[in-house]
This record gives sequence, C-alpha cells and structure tokens, in this order.
Amino acid sequence: MNKFLHRITALILAVFTQSLMAMDLSVVHTSNWPPYAAAELPGQGLAVELVTTALQRAGYTVKLRVDSLDRILEGSKLGVYDVFATPWYSDDRNRYLDFSDSYLDSTIRFIKRKDTDFKYTGLASLKGMRVGVVQGYAYDPGFDQAHDFSKPSERNLIQNLLKLTQRRIQLTLDDELVLEYEINRFMPRAMKDLEFVQRPLAVRGIHIGVSRKNPEHANIVAAFNKAIRAMIKDGSYSKIMEKHKAYIEQAENPGSE
Repeated sequence: MNKFLHRITALILAVFTQSLMAMDLSVVHTSNWPPYAAAELPGQGLAVELVTTALQRAGYTVKLRVDSLDRILEGSKLGVYDVFATPWYSDDRNRYLDFSDSYLDSTIRFIKRKDTDFKYTGLASLKGMRVGVVQGYAYDPGFDQAHDFSKPSERNLIQNLLKLTQRRIQLTLDDELVLEYEINRFMPRAMKDLEFVQRPLAVRGIHIGVSRKNPEHANIVAAFNKAIRAMIKDGSYSKIMEKHKAYIEQAENPGSE
C-alpha cells in the first residue's frame, strides 16, 4: 500500500511539475537596442534569441512582446510582463525583478579617431575633453556624475559618430557590439578612420529579470540559468553567437538579404 501511495504521489508531483514547466511566459524587450534586441533582426536580436531559446529549452512557451522601457519597468512591477529579456542590474530594479545570472556581457567602450593619441586610464584622463553621449543613457555611475569634462548630448549614437568624424567631439562611447553594428550598417566607410580605445569604461552583465509578481519567479530564474549552462556546454550558445556575429560584422543591412 505504501508503495502504491508513493507511486501516486510521484505521479502527481510529475504532472504538477510538467504543468509548471509548460507555463506561458510573456517576454518583453524594447526592440531599440540592436544587435541585442530589435524586431527586424534574426531571432529579434542576439540577446532575445538566447533568452527565448533558453526558456523554450527549459520547457516554457514564450510569447514575445515589444514595449518602451518605461512601460516595461512599470509592467514588471505590476506583473503585466513575466520576463524582461535584457535589463542591466540595479538595486532599485531588484526590488521588483528577480535577476538571473548574466548570460552576456555588455562592454562599454570609447571610440576615437585613429589620428588622435588618447589612452583611457580612468576618468581623470578625460579631463577637459568633449565626449559625446546619448540623451538619457546611463553609461556608468562614475562617468555619469563626473564634471571634469564636457558631455554634449545627441538623440542617438549615429549623430555622435558623425560629430566624431567631423572633429566636433574627441570621443564617444557605447556598448562595443552596438558601436560595431551601427557603424557597419550606417557608416561603413567611417571605420577606417576610427578605432576603439583599448580599456573599457565598464563591463556590465545582461540578465533576464523576472517579475516578482509571478509566483514562480525563482523557479523561472533557476530554469533559465540551468538552460544557459547547458547551451554553453552543448555548443548551441556558440552557434547563436556566430549567427549574429555574421551580420554584425558586415556592412549591409541584414534586412535587405
């Protein structure tokens, strides 16, 4: 009798676990952070494809959504969205998002003209310089709060890159892959005159953030972390990286293929 009860209990637990793992998840991104997240890119971007693949391998059904950052954060607080695909960690966000381990690194790097002699050795080395920034972009707390150099702002990265080629600013900065993608897509001839500064400003992990309003948030995070580790081990992670590297490095618009 005891064996029978154990079997029934095990069966019930298995069915319950399977039902949880079959959960539909609303996964959201801003679609304005290529090559990491953009609806027009293969897999909707490098980060989004890694996230959706890992969650699907973990047994979840993914429902992709696109929204503005403000609405994503507010929706995460309310439980409207289950998973934010690409957030950087902050203590404030951690109050309402359960963060996974980082599944990608975002390297924030300066770019300059090749004919200028500059080495970044810390914020003090920027003293007196003009460094182009994008309005509303949070690069790094120390950089954002510094006042020893000027930070003229523009609405987007391309405007800053144009100013750099025209010698109106001495540096600009962004995520390294974002810089590479934007230059290759919109300004392919400019790269012969530009180069990355070797030392990065910062390296920040990209995570998923699961709404703490979802009662399964801890299980979702654990399942995602496990799936990413398995993808790295079996080579599927590298295959996705190579797939996106192919269009990041080419000059043509990937949507024209």
